[in-house]
Amino acid sequence: MKKLLLLGLFALTVSFAQAQSVGDVRLQFGGDFGFDTEAFGLNFGGEYLITDQISAAPNFTIYFPERGNASTLNIDARYYFTRDLLQWYGLVGFTNNWWSVDFMGVTAKESRAGANIGAGGVLKFADNLAFNPELKYQAQSGGQAVFRLALVYFLP
Repeated sequence: MKKLLLLGLFALTVSFAQAQSVGDVRLQFGGDFGFDTEAFGLNFGGEYLITDQISAAPNFTIYFPERGNASTLNIDARYYFTRDLLQWYGLVGFTNNWWSVDFMGVTAKESRAGANIGAGGVLKFADNLAFNPELKYQAQSGGQAVFRLALVYFLP
């Protein structure tokens, strides 16, 4: 009975295991939280695997601050340390943040560019779906740590 149970668990694991390969495309949708600004945002992005371990992952976040508007564009490169059901990666990249506030008819705008550094994971729970927790630091003037939790869809 134990052998049958172990064989069944192994078969289930193998059926979910889909090795990532060159040319794979993933779409993501989730939420970002900026620790310094204490603002929540909706994140939309994609990922393209350049090699089995390196990918380009651009994404865009629209934040909802108490006043005004804010958004961020990130263009990150990910390096995957593992390629199983739990795919852990480190990242580096470029970030640009925009803010605008309208107060008594006067509009103030600001834009900051900088670098990203962080880590995350792609945690598969179905054939084409995964969770993507990520923590990164946006190194720029007045930089901040950002936590993301997203749902990833693997394009067939």
